[in-house]
Amino acid sequence: MTWDKDREEQLLEVVGDERPVSQETAAEAAEALDVSTRSVSAKLRKMGVEVEKAGPRARKFSEE
Repeated sequence: MTWDKDREEQLLEVVGDERPVSQETAAEAAEALDVSTRSVSAKLRKMGVEVEKAGPRARKFSEE
């Protein structure tokens, strides 16, 4: 999937005027555009839109 002007405009329509864009809104935009939330957040940041940082990730390994 590539980001073109039309998809960028759709993305901005979905997030509206919310700044910073919340993770919930980014997830809604991702679902609407059939891409990952991470992809939406990265694209918004590249477009100069402030996006709320995601929470801490769960560890994939144990310390034991």
